[in-house]
Amino acid sequence: MTRATLLVALVWCGCQTSRPDVSPSALVAPVETASRTQVMADVAALADDAFLGREAGTTGGHLAARYVERRFAEIGLEGAFQTGYRQPVALPTGGEGTNLVGRILGSVYPQQAIVVTAHFDHLGVRSGQVYNGADDNASGVAAMLAVAEHYAETTPAHTILFAALDAEEAGLAGAQTMVTSPPVPLGAVLAVVNLDMVSRGELWAAGTTHYPHLRPILQGLDLEFGRDTGTGASNWTGASGHAVFHRRGVPFVYFGVDGHSDYHEPTDDVERIDPAVFGAAVDTILEAVERIDQSHAALVVGR
Repeated sequence: MTRATLLVALVWCGCQTSRPDVSPSALVAPVETASRTQVMADVAALADDAFLGREAGTTGGHLAARYVERRFAEIGLEGAFQTGYRQPVALPTGGEGTNLVGRILGSVYPQQAIVVTAHFDHLGVRSGQVYNGADDNASGVAAMLAVAEHYAETTPAHTILFAALDAEEAGLAGAQTMVTSPPVPLGAVLAVVNLDMVSRGELWAAGTTHYPHLRPILQGLDLEFGRDTGTGASNWTGASGHAVFHRRGVPFVYFGVDGHSDYHEPTDDVERIDPAVFGAAVDTILEAVERIDQSHAALVVGR
């Protein structure tokens, strides 16, 4: 048995490894809404070596999908598809990945949806090094799960879909699959909130230049607006899964932080995340989603 196989086996049997605090069997217990402990535990689990860098279509990617699926079930999300949470994703290089989409039905506007997305895949193992992707994008998945936990206790006005998308690093394949075969008509989606790299530094909200009706909703939160004009890497309009929705005219806001020295490096580990900084970002994201959910008239006009 290889070291990687041993780690995977230990994680899924709940045994102790050298990092027992991140065993998935210990992380899926119900916790208080928006718990700092839980969001850090989710990041640590997904960014553990046992998940082998979560590359789409690999053993690590499939294990990460199972982890997210278990968390969805623990939170109490309904499956967004007739078959449950899973949506197969055909990968550009062959093989198959998996989107996972859960939902909470709205109490006032159940036929209209807000979609909260975060990709869970990363770069896998390269030259013997595991690219754990703690900030990119275990952090976005953990924040999405925190938002889902909140709405499991507080019913939203609109239906909210929580989409853990695969194969973002493989040409946005998971987002493309969801847009091509959406669980609800795209015309019913009032806004997409995409979370991709949200744990390290100042939080930005990109997209309000394209969809200015969203900016007043978010004004006053602890974040900066921009990163959605011009050319090059400073324009994040096409940088993550929200781009696929944007091309179909679905309004989006993308929450992320600037790149750092660990971006797409094997050093993007959970130890580099300051829990206080990340916790504050999660709080801001949760308040943003709450504001969006409470702004029906503005969303309809903007759509």
